[in-house]
Amino acid sequence: MCGITGIWRANDKHRDSGEIEKFTDSISHRGPDGFGYYYDERVNLSLGHRRLSILDLSSDGKQPMNLDNKYWITYNGEIFNFLELREELKQKNYSFKTNTDTEVILAAYDCWKEECLKKFNGMWAFAIWNVKEQKIFAARDRFGIKPFYYLYVPETVFAFSSETISFKFLNDYERDFDVAKTALQIQNTTSLEGAGHTIYKNIYSLLPGHFINISNLKPGQQKRWWNTLDNLPEVPKNYSDQVEMFRGLLIDSIKLRLRSDVTIATALSGGVDSTAINCLLQNIMHSDNQVKRVPKNWQQAFIATFPDTLADESVYAKKVIEYTKQKATFINLDYSNLAPQIIRTTVASDSIIGSPLISSSMIYESMRKAGVTVSLDGHGVDEMLFGYPWMVKSAALHYATTDEPYAQKLKEIYVDMHFDNQQQNAGKRVSFEKASNRPFLKSITNSSKLKSILRVIKNYKSNFDKAGASNTLNGLSNSHVNINKLSYPQRILFDNFHVSNLPTILRNFDRSSMMNGVEVRMPFMDWRLVSFVFALPVSSKVGGGYSKRILRDAMIDLMPEEIRTRKLKIGLNAPVSDWFNNNLNDYLLDEMSSLSFRNCPLFNSEKINNLYFNKLKERQLDNSDALELWKNFNAYLLYCHK
Repeated sequence: MCGITGIWRANDKHRDSGEIEKFTDSISHRGPDGFGYYYDERVNLSLGHRRLSILDLSSDGKQPMNLDNKYWITYNGEIFNFLELREELKQKNYSFKTNTDTEVILAAYDCWKEECLKKFNGMWAFAIWNVKEQKIFAARDRFGIKPFYYLYVPETVFAFSSETISFKFLNDYERDFDVAKTALQIQNTTSLEGAGHTIYKNIYSLLPGHFINISNLKPGQQKRWWNTLDNLPEVPKNYSDQVEMFRGLLIDSIKLRLRSDVTIATALSGGVDSTAINCLLQNIMHSDNQVKRVPKNWQQAFIATFPDTLADESVYAKKVIEYTKQKATFINLDYSNLAPQIIRTTVASDSIIGSPLISSSMIYESMRKAGVTVSLDGHGVDEMLFGYPWMVKSAALHYATTDEPYAQKLKEIYVDMHFDNQQQNAGKRVSFEKASNRPFLKSITNSSKLKSILRVIKNYKSNFDKAGASNTLNGLSNSHVNINKLSYPQRILFDNFHVSNLPTILRNFDRSSMMNGVEVRMPFMDWRLVSFVFALPVSSKVGGGYSKRILRDAMIDLMPEEIRTRKLKIGLNAPVSDWFNNNLNDYLLDEMSSLSFRNCPLFNSEKINNLYFNKLKERQLDNSDALELWKNFNAYLLYCHK
């Protein structure tokens, strides 16, 4: 896990050897263990790299790395099956000088060219410079776990980085906000990332499962190399066999993601997903001595606490620790220093996010201080297995006209996912009588205008038909996935996993972990497990009284029963309304009264003040209001530090 950069300028433009250094140093937090550069003066190209040492801690792992001076690579991520690929390549007469996965990528590309991507099991973003052909091949993993942002100014420069913040340090370019896209992201924080757009003018991201070739300083169109729907396996028809296969795939995924030469820990919330990863890790390491290339230290869990708020799940996390008998670190936020921490993490995120990143950043900061540089997390399963209440609600409404008994069971699951005092109102929000008159239930498609990407159904009660703002975005891919053949509930999952919710979550956790120099690995994101889950029927994913049904059944006798059967959905969220009404109240009131806030061009400050200032002053902001205010204030903080 590292930070990567590159700058390719037209030959008639000025040469500045210090430019790539400044450009790369802007993401030094991603790689505090080393740095390196490569220059090809013939074409005015330079590559940069910041190293976070995970595999082969020696200087042999330094990047940019080359293969016989034929190819040079700058690479961020992990190829977890690199040991197996290394052996396969040895049979083809390739030899290796290091113990890194980077060297395996170079050999694989030399052997199979772009087809090598299909052999990789992992997370990556890399750029390979072909010295002879003078072209860049850049590629990103199947689901976009690792970031790749780029800027292209015709006949002038092509530049890329792991983070958008680097472009502040690019010569002859003044980074500025794209006001229309910024407004869209304030409205819907999941609207841009999965579409390949950012809030900054002319800065885009390489889409998940895509690669791009850059020749003669001209990038071609992004080409799709991965489509989950083209890789669905045959799944057993018997549910118990499905459960067994799911468990086997998840265990094998964890084993692969244990490959490391440094300490590994888990980020534990006390929810089903993180508990499953944590408990399986403990089980594997205590019972399986055949796992390859694993560190000596892997036992510790790190737990964020938010005492006296609804966001606090530490009581559940403690039950997990009692069950596994492992060492745990409970992290308490320093409320006396809350405003500076929120400013720091928000500016570092360089984007507009749904709630302050400090809630996750504090976990990885604690890990790094404890000498941990790899974390196993539980991301991705909510989007595959109806982990969010609104998903279950939408599925219930869909089945109301075709399978009312199943719809009624889904309604009960939806209600149970809420706090006790919210369940009555939650039940009222699912009205089967009106379900047949909801045209949006059949309107999700994957069109070239990306209508399915931007809002999906998250706020469908009032906003679904207002997603016309999606027309401000142009498609970057050479092909779009046709999901019309999927049932409506399956479309919800596909969009949220591939292009809406999850890409934004991945970006946020990449930022919050890497700003602290910690690599996050995600066993649920193994492509074999993802393809298997998307091949399953809806009833295997939600039913039997639970969301995430197959995961829960796969974990019988492997985790605390109270957690396995826990129905309440909280998630790792900052208690924003508590903070705004208390610890941050004076700070927010002062900022919202300031001239800089009133003059910020990214939102209507007068409207924001009219809606929220008095509620804030009276300390009466509810969570919904607090989150809406936060998104605008997030934009304001970025503007102040642009």
